[in-house]
Amino acid sequence: MAAVHAAAQGVERALTWEDVQSAAREMIARNPQAKAVYGVPMGGLGVAICTGLPWATPDFDKQSLLIVDDLVDSGKTLRRYADDGYIVDALYRKPHSPTELAPQAEVVKGWVKFPWEKETGPEDAVVRLLEWIGEDPNREGLLDTPKRVVKAFREMTAGLNVDPHSVLGTVFNENSDQMIVVRGIRFSSMCEHHLLPFTGTAAVGYVPDGKVIGLSKIPRLVEVFAKRPQVQERMTNQVAETLMRCLSPKGVGVVVKAHHSCMGCRGVRQPDAEMITSCVLGCMKDTDAARAELMGFI
Repeated sequence: MAAVHAAAQGVERALTWEDVQSAAREMIARNPQAKAVYGVPMGGLGVAICTGLPWATPDFDKQSLLIVDDLVDSGKTLRRYADDGYIVDALYRKPHSPTELAPQAEVVKGWVKFPWEKETGPEDAVVRLLEWIGEDPNREGLLDTPKRVVKAFREMTAGLNVDPHSVLGTVFNENSDQMIVVRGIRFSSMCEHHLLPFTGTAAVGYVPDGKVIGLSKIPRLVEVFAKRPQVQERMTNQVAETLMRCLSPKGVGVVVKAHHSCMGCRGVRQPDAEMITSCVLGCMKDTDAARAELMGFI
């Protein structure tokens, strides 16, 4: 199956009509009971054309009508038909899609562009969102907003494409066994619940066991995990656990303080509220003196 990688356009796979027809034949082969097809608007319409089955409306016999879509993501579109007793399937599915919907469909990751989507991309989703809130995407101030939003999202989620172990770089042999702390590490991350930023500082300390890393590597490690859809608790743990695995120190401690836009500009509207999370491992967890020393530095 043809796959065109165009990360700069936010497209991981650009499908041809031949790709779709091949996937449609496979879908029909695994649904031999289907005598007619109904394509759910809008993506399922192109799929229905490629099946070669006669079209029908949803009032056709449920036992022989196949309801099709191009891609199963959250599953909301097909689920309402499946729950009503129809046969449902799709050409492709995402890794996180409900397993009971189109379980044999090919799994695809990232953004997929179908041949009937000549001008679609992540920018189009921003346009639709602007229209939904009642704005005019064609007015002067908003003309380039979709491109800017996609660029910003790509920058704020760049850590998804980086192996956190790779940023730690070279490990140096050093006899030091005294605590090393880097504090005041500024970061900006994206709350995965509302896709709004949370910003703050991180302090990372470790007690080496014969090995140390370069000073700049610790802020880089924080940034890798910050540049992802996140929750602060998980980010804190990820930084500590990665440092523990890669460096094998006697102990690690991470403390993160942040202000969350999802709580500051909406909901309870508490912009000054600060969330503090910590993760201590090894001697930092097991030894009161080591933990107290870390908190004293911070």
